[in-house]
Amino acid sequence: MDPFLEESGESSGGGFDPMALLRAFWRRKLLFIIPFVLCLAMAYIAIKTMTPIFASSGQVVIKVNTTRSQLLDDPRARYGGQYGDMNVIAYQEMNLLLTSNEFLDGIVRELNLASALRTDGKTGNGARELTEEEAVAKARGKLASMIKFKSEGNRLFRLEVRDPDPAQAHRLAKHVMERFVTEYRASQTATSTSTRDFLARQLEVYQGDLKLAEDELNSYQAGLASAALMDNPVNALNIGTADASLAALRLRFDGQDAAELRALSLAARNAIGELPPLSRYQSDNATVAALSELEDLEFQSRLVAAGDRDARDLESRLGQLRVRLRALVDSQVAQQQPSLSFIARNQVAEYVYFSLYRQGVAEVIRRLDTGVRGFRSFTARQPQQSTRMAELQSAVTRASKLVESIENEITQHNLNLQASLSEIGVQIRVREEPKLEPVPVEPNKLKLMAMGVILSMGIGLGLVILAIMLDRSFSSVESMEKTLGVHVIGTLPMIQDEHFHRKRTVRLLRWATIVLGILAVGAVGFFVIYPRLG
Repeated sequence: MDPFLEESGESSGGGFDPMALLRAFWRRKLLFIIPFVLCLAMAYIAIKTMTPIFASSGQVVIKVNTTRSQLLDDPRARYGGQYGDMNVIAYQEMNLLLTSNEFLDGIVRELNLASALRTDGKTGNGARELTEEEAVAKARGKLASMIKFKSEGNRLFRLEVRDPDPAQAHRLAKHVMERFVTEYRASQTATSTSTRDFLARQLEVYQGDLKLAEDELNSYQAGLASAALMDNPVNALNIGTADASLAALRLRFDGQDAAELRALSLAARNAIGELPPLSRYQSDNATVAALSELEDLEFQSRLVAAGDRDARDLESRLGQLRVRLRALVDSQVAQQQPSLSFIARNQVAEYVYFSLYRQGVAEVIRRLDTGVRGFRSFTARQPQQSTRMAELQSAVTRASKLVESIENEITQHNLNLQASLSEIGVQIRVREEPKLEPVPVEPNKLKLMAMGVILSMGIGLGLVILAIMLDRSFSSVESMEKTLGVHVIGTLPMIQDEHFHRKRTVRLLRWATIVLGILAVGAVGFFVIYPRLG
């Protein structure tokens, strides 16, 4: 039996034979062993020759405080209200800040990192000094490759700086962290500030438009020789409001208020036997001044449509004046009727206050009626002038509303800006300061060895399987007889002639090519791909 042939061991029944597969693998064991040894050797060389890289990292946290105020915007609205969206958007914002040229240039110039890179690395006559901008650009690119930023969970982010010098890595990490937190906080208010500045510029424009419209209206009114428009607050824009207010005041004055006055008169007469004279109270200067101011405010409020900001302000001032007038009446009643009980004195004060207030309402009705009649008389006699007056007043109203809306927007932006600088809003805080780490993070021995084992097994098993699939030779006499359908009557020993040596040379060249290919794959994997994965 030829010793180069395998022993007979195939099952006569056919089918899958694991022992035959194992024998085929064992015959080609060098195709597995050589890649395994070479890849592990390459991993060992990489571990020994790679420059150790140290890392210093810190952790920051994003804090979002919600608000239920109707004036302030909810800080979570910019992130869609969900922390998952907030993590994605905040990570994108932070990453854009870290990779921006302005941020990196600031770090390079503050730490003078470009000074060591002023020479471009050439020697001899070809050496030259880099310009400042070239050195800064080179240092910026190097620094960008050293900074790593990643998300570590809900609102947690880690910033890491890598360098061959552990002290330098720690120094860079602390400086980058401080500058990053400062600039991110500033960026949160940059949008609000720019929006507010734009609105402030627009406010100046609209205020100028409002002044022009008011000047044109005043000029036109001054040129009209009509007594109906002189000092008449009723105009084309508020004539409808004035008419409705006049009708409502008359209806209430003659109905509900008249009935209430009769009831208060009866209560006051029962308390002191007669109605108290109003002349005593009308002679008091403080009471007269409060009543006069109350009449003016009531008249102004009847010319403003409900819901306007001026209407709300007037209503607030009216409430304060009513309280002040009632306090003055209570004080005078107590001085003039000291013997009355509290209930009787209160009944007298109610009658006096309501009578004085009713007189003020009557004056408001008279002024409204006079203003409405005067304006309607003017429009009937001079329709063209009244139309032009209405156009000018409409222009003033539009400009005034624009100014009011922008003032409200500026107020809201100022509130949001102040809120973002306080505990309300989006806040970034340092959760973990960068530390000096004495143990290098690269090269990672376990990762390199695992990469070597996986690469060697992949190459070795692939070569073995490829060799088995491409092998068309017979491994035993039985397989030859079974495949060719003939009987083997004998075998001859292998003769090492010139053909044998030529085949052997070809085989050696093939092995050398395989080894060189394995070395090339290993070098690319360990010295090119692995550093990029790190």
